[in-house]
Amino acid sequence: MRKIILMIMLITLILSGCQNENREIKSLDDLKTARIGAWLDSGYELKAREVFPNAKFVHLDFLSDLVQNLKQNKIDAFVIGKNYVENLKFEGIDVDYLPKSIGELPLGYILTKNERGQKICCQMNEFIALIETNGELDELKSKWLHSDESKRIFTKSNLSGANEKLIIVTDAQSPPFVYLREGQIVGFEAEIIDKFCAAYGYDYEIKIENFLTMLGDITTGKADIGMDAFEILPEREKNMLFSKPTQVEQVVLVINSESNGVFDVTERIKASLIEENRWKMILDGALTTLTITVFSIILGTFLGLAIYLLYREKTPANRIIDAIYRTLQGIPTMVLLLFFYYVVFGSVNLPASIVATTVFSLVLSVSVFTMIKSGAESISGGQMEAALSLGFSERRAFIKFILPQVIRNNFANYQLQLNVILLETAIVGYISVQDLTRTADLIRARTYDAFIPIVTIALVYLLLSKLLFLITDVIFRKIEPKNRKCEEILRGVKL
Repeated sequence: MRKIILMIMLITLILSGCQNENREIKSLDDLKTARIGAWLDSGYELKAREVFPNAKFVHLDFLSDLVQNLKQNKIDAFVIGKNYVENLKFEGIDVDYLPKSIGELPLGYILTKNERGQKICCQMNEFIALIETNGELDELKSKWLHSDESKRIFTKSNLSGANEKLIIVTDAQSPPFVYLREGQIVGFEAEIIDKFCAAYGYDYEIKIENFLTMLGDITTGKADIGMDAFEILPEREKNMLFSKPTQVEQVVLVINSESNGVFDVTERIKASLIEENRWKMILDGALTTLTITVFSIILGTFLGLAIYLLYREKTPANRIIDAIYRTLQGIPTMVLLLFFYYVVFGSVNLPASIVATTVFSLVLSVSVFTMIKSGAESISGGQMEAALSLGFSERRAFIKFILPQVIRNNFANYQLQLNVILLETAIVGYISVQDLTRTADLIRARTYDAFIPIVTIALVYLLLSKLLFLITDVIFRKIEPKNRKCEEILRGVKL
């Protein structure tokens, strides 16, 4: 017991010694050589670099990451729009900002740069000008940008869909502009889109994607509108259209508040899992992950076996099979996933989950093919000759006698490969699939707490991994050659 207490004290001492020093920031002059967090290549970063050319910039993906790094003193400040910070304060996050703004940025929607996108952009500009003139835009700003969550009521309009459906993409991680609340996309920009579609006879579908996927879908025409409080920048206008600005954002530097929050595990669990039934998001994400994994395992296993049976025929196609599989072995799964989503199925409106299943099936089939090929070559050729002398065809002899031995000898490696496929599904969020990892990101965006969501999905992945090993162990015992009766093995053999 004494050793455990000493170990805990030692770990605590080490962790406390590893904490970064909290730098005191009172004015913009204190940030000249500071560590400043920012979204990569955002308009906010560009403004900050103009003012602080000697500062060290730390690139982070999400607002929740910026907040987390600030709280852990990994950065001294981060640059963002004033309304983002006001929303953080409404949410009870202990941050503050320096009162002096370092610039302004117009925010708007992005659209595909083609004839269809130009048409929708003109309609949106016309609509934004209208609500700006009649005061409706100011009312929306008052509700979403200058009030707390209790006053942000959003009811979706009755949409006719007479003019067709618009595909809208967002990362849903930019409150108060666009975010996820109780499973519904809400926010300042979300309500403007809803009112626009109602006014012009459109229906719409919103897909949640990460930032880079959004840009890719807009530039390739897979989506019509990108909704994420995009800063309107000349460099971006080369590849996409921008709507008329809906808001001009003041650029400010966010610093730690003088008050220190208390680490309350119970409250953090409640915020991350209980409020707004966020546990259901984890459950849905786990179901998506499990579905992709199961179908990938089934399709990948049978595809690998089928390809090897074809390979055994020793046809000219063998060279093609070797070339394809060697190519697949040399490409990271992440790159393969993006290639299939944007290139192979770039012009096809195929659900992202099907694309992911296709890619993971191919990845697994490579491993299955390789395991069967090497396993079969290690078995004595005399066994095949004996089976052929008993009247079996070559294919039946392979399946009935050689393949069971290959499975038995390589099953442990096969299990490990299945587990790898399960864990690699964590990257499917890059093509707009709301899996476990993506779900954790969405929860972090609402709670600004990384600890509980990440620990939760880590435990869920561990549970799924254990379940996968348990099920495959049961299957292995069923097909283990040693457990088969002699009558089953010799069924169909004429003695």
